Amino acid sequence: MGYIRWVALMRLIFAVGVLVATIPALAHSWYPLACCGNMDCFPVTCDQLVETASGWLYVPTGNLFNREQVQPSQDLHCHVCLGRTGDHRSICAFVVPNV
Repeated sequence: MGYIRWVALMRLIFAVGVLVATIPALAHSWYPLACCGNMDCFPVTCDQLVETASGWLYVPTGNLFNREQVQPSQDLHCHVCLGRTGDHRSICAFVVPNV
């Protein structure tokens, strides 16, 4: 393989690596900074969020999100944002409309 082909191949491999590395960061770039600042949110299955008279309950942890903390999801997945400190407070949740 000639030097020029080798350099072109290395550039291609580097470009693919950069694209693969940035996809997870872009996937949830729509999280509002006021809610969680891209640090406390993560996707969950929608059946883990149950609507109650008081708001939305995140079943695995028992966190309750009041209605003001719940927003429509901007993708087809549900998400929760929990505090990272020891209290794991409910910050916000995103639900798929009509789930």
